[in-house]
Amino acid sequence: MEPNFHALQLISEIALGIVGFSAILIGLSRTTDGFSDPDDFRIQLLTYSAFGAMFGGILPFAIFNIQNLELSWVIICWAICLYSVVGLLVFPKKMLSLRKEGHEKIFPIKLFVFQTGILSINFILSGLMIVGYLTAISNIYIVCLVLFLLQSTMAFIRTMFVRVN
Repeated sequence: MEPNFHALQLISEIALGIVGFSAILIGLSRTTDGFSDPDDFRIQLLTYSAFGAMFGGILPFAIFNIQNLELSWVIICWAICLYSVVGLLVFPKKMLSLRKEGHEKIFPIKLFVFQTGILSINFILSGLMIVGYLTAISNIYIVCLVLFLLQSTMAFIRTMFVRVN
C-alpha cells in the first residue's frame, strides 16, 4: 500500500514548527545560567520526538519505490523501530534520574508512563510491521508519527507552562 503523502507532509510541517520552536527557545536561553536539568531534559525530548516525526514523514518521500513496495516499507519500519529504541534507551533512564534528584513533582509517574508508553508503542508497532503481523502499514506508520507529535507536543506544553522551582 502506498503511503498517504499528504498526511506525511502535514506531519512533517507540524514537526518542523515544533523543532523551530525548540531552536528559538534554545537560542533565547543562552544566558550564563543556561537551562535547569529538567528543562534541558524536556527540550531534548521535545526535539527528539519532533525530529522523529519530521524525518519519519520525510523518509517515505526519499526511499519509497512503487516497484518494490515491500522492501520500501521494511526500510521505513526499521528506521522508526531503531529510532524508538534509541529513545527507550535514553529518556526513561534520564527521567528516572531526575525523579531521584528530587523532581518528582515535575515528572510524576503518570507522565513517565505516558512518555515511555509512546516510545514503547512505536517500537512494538514498528516491530510488528517488520515481521509482517500488521498489514495496514501505511495507516499504522502514520499513527506512529502522530504519537511522536503527541509526545513532542506534551514536552512543548510542559516546557512552556510547568516551571522548575
